[in-house]
Amino acid sequence: MAMDGKTRSAKAAKKRLNTKEVELRHTVRCGIKQMLCNLMYWHEINEMGEALQLLILNAVPESALLYRNAHIPLMPAEMIRHHVRQGIQDRLEDLAAQMFGASHKHVIELLILCAHAAGPEGSANYLRIPRHEITITENVSRKLELAFRREALRQDVDYG
Repeated sequence: MAMDGKTRSAKAAKKRLNTKEVELRHTVRCGIKQMLCNLMYWHEINEMGEALQLLILNAVPESALLYRNAHIPLMPAEMIRHHVRQGIQDRLEDLAAQMFGASHKHVIELLILCAHAAGPEGSANYLRIPRHEITITENVSRKLELAFRREALRQDVDYG
């Protein structure tokens, strides 16, 4: 039987509590949210939280600061909500400190402005998924090769 909305919400809340995930709400100037939606569309990202986390992880404070005087018409503000874990929150704090004590809202706005200004191709660097480089030592390589050969011999004996 499928879970109802209350059960699903309670389960999600419990999971967020266990992982120390917090909800951040940023009241941003009109147009910023649309820029974020454009970035998400260009890079086929479905979740706003994922896009924001990638922007935070790949942020270059010096580039973002270039857009601090960008003109955006004064219109009603919009709300951006997303959940973050401690590591992303710490990174956001570091960015705010590097940007001369800017608020989280301003950091988010500047990151979105900077990535959006780079265009569909240029913004790929801001929304790339960080990957760890994996190197296999010679010793581990020999052990893996030996294990593969043993498995191949075992399978030959089983089917032979």
